[in-house]
Amino acid sequence: MVTAMNKNLKFNILSEGQINGVSATCQKYNISRTIYYRWLKRYKAQGIEGLDDIKKDYIPINKTSAEIENALLGLFKNYPQYGPKAIKYLLEEMGHHISESAVFNVMKRNNLTNKESRIRFAKKKVDNITESLPPLSELKSGECWISWIIDYGKFEGIGNIYEYTLFDFKSRIACSRLYNDLSLNNFENLLTAVAIPVAQTLNLSLRYLCFFQDSRIIRQTRSSFHSRIDEILRDHGYDIKIHILQSSDALGKIDEIKKQYTEGCLSFLLPFIHGGASFSNLKIQFQKHIRAYNISHKTTFGKEIYTPIDYHNKLTNTKLILPLWAYIDRHY
Repeated sequence: MVTAMNKNLKFNILSEGQINGVSATCQKYNISRTIYYRWLKRYKAQGIEGLDDIKKDYIPINKTSAEIENALLGLFKNYPQYGPKAIKYLLEEMGHHISESAVFNVMKRNNLTNKESRIRFAKKKVDNITESLPPLSELKSGECWISWIIDYGKFEGIGNIYEYTLFDFKSRIACSRLYNDLSLNNFENLLTAVAIPVAQTLNLSLRYLCFFQDSRIIRQTRSSFHSRIDEILRDHGYDIKIHILQSSDALGKIDEIKKQYTEGCLSFLLPFIHGGASFSNLKIQFQKHIRAYNISHKTTFGKEIYTPIDYHNKLTNTKLILPLWAYIDRHY
């Protein structure tokens, strides 16, 4: 019988199997090859978070989802004079039921525990947030970019590996880089060094920047994230709306695209990781993979097959190519 294993142990077993062989590793840990490859499939699609036990969605009474937290921030802005108890009742009228202490925890996390700080927060102009998107079928190529960060885990000799990605929903053009930690600086680097130059070269009319509800980068930097990203994009001529993806946004389709992309990235990287590549070399190899993905990798769009760049050119009736620097391996 297989005993319960947490995601870190499963990750270590997967890593050991890549180095010492699957059969020997399965025998050592008393698991079947079927289970091993099931874990590997989930890991390649979602990173280390895919190794969590599959559970029904459940939110503890004192822990809030990103969707509820955004609703709370809206209430704090509209009713800065209200305390946790009054806000809790307003939230219930919106269909969300959490405890008064959970409301206070959100206030505390955003430095809004006293009335004066909430009044200052209410006076801040925040007009770059939108609660809804147009139907996905109506979006044009380059209009709606989706952001995510995948935790690949911690590897000996390399450390933690995180995949940061900005991904155009319509064309599936992707901008990705690897980093060793979670920080707003890394996101800014991907945005300014890769995504914005690509968008400018391909004449992408970026209107929406979307994040998943469990976005760790937003949770860690909530007080400065929206304003900082908005400032960067405005400096480059983009007036965008930030959106937190919700169940009404065809999440199933978006999740599937994200999983397919992540699986392609990890399938490419794992041989280098377990082959002893340095992190610097790993980043260079990953650049080559993303370049090939955008330019050479053909995928299905409806009943047709195109590379992401070719599909964008078809939709926009252009013949644009990536800038010269996109073909050069760059250290960062």
